[in-house]
Amino acid sequence: MKIRTRLTLQNTSVVAAVFLLCMALIYFMSERARSSSFYHTLKSEAVTKAHLFLNNQVDASTMQSIYLNNRKFINEVEVAVYDPDFNMLYHDAIQNDMVKEDREMMERILRKRDIEFYIGDCQSIGMVYTYAGRDYIVTAAAYDGYGYDNLHELGKILIFLFVVGLTLLFATCYYLAYASLKPIRGIVREAEKITALHIDRRLPVKNEKDELGELSLAFNALLERLEASFNSQKMFVSNVSHEMRTPLSSLTAELDLSMQHTEQSECERVAF
Repeated sequence: MKIRTRLTLQNTSVVAAVFLLCMALIYFMSERARSSSFYHTLKSEAVTKAHLFLNNQVDASTMQSIYLNNRKFINEVEVAVYDPDFNMLYHDAIQNDMVKEDREMMERILRKRDIEFYIGDCQSIGMVYTYAGRDYIVTAAAYDGYGYDNLHELGKILIFLFVVGLTLLFATCYYLAYASLKPIRGIVREAEKITALHIDRRLPVKNEKDELGELSLAFNALLERLEASFNSQKMFVSNVSHEMRTPLSSLTAELDLSMQHTEQSECERVAF
């Protein structure tokens, strides 16, 4: 694998991990905000219905009828009101009874004054509501369909942004890696032109302070030492050749004279 590809994958992986972590935090923080907001809505609805009932502004049958009609179209909040002795005073729909209050839950509400919990996908609250100097236990529960729909849409948007962002990130990292390694390709091309016949060539140095400049300077210093070594070798061979040329010439001349003398002696012997 080339360095360019490896750098692209490494940078993309690191940034993608950070990107994914940020998106996950956005999603979970949004879920937390949705849950907190809906608990506030449940408390407001519980207080409103409890006040209307205890103040006798609306009779129980009318409130129950409104609840049953509304829940056909929206996720209506189911509210129940109990006295401190755990006697049920009002319930929107006892036949449904999402919370299913028991004595243990009632005692926990009286002890903590305010509790929040989930029943499946539905959120529920239990609280102590004081009216006319007397405490009442009020529970409320509902499914936050609107909030979950928005959260689901947010999740799809985040996934889409992650895919698009990852694609753009990969392309950007690839381009940056290509641009960063481009000077190295220039150094490689210049280095390929340096041979034994052109050992005097040197690599160009654009910036002596960066890493590539330091690499080029180090390579040029190496070439300087190699050139000096080659020149010393050439000089040594030249000197040795010069020093040996004269003795060899003399020896060759002596051998030629000896051979001529030998041939002359042979000719004289044959003549006699």
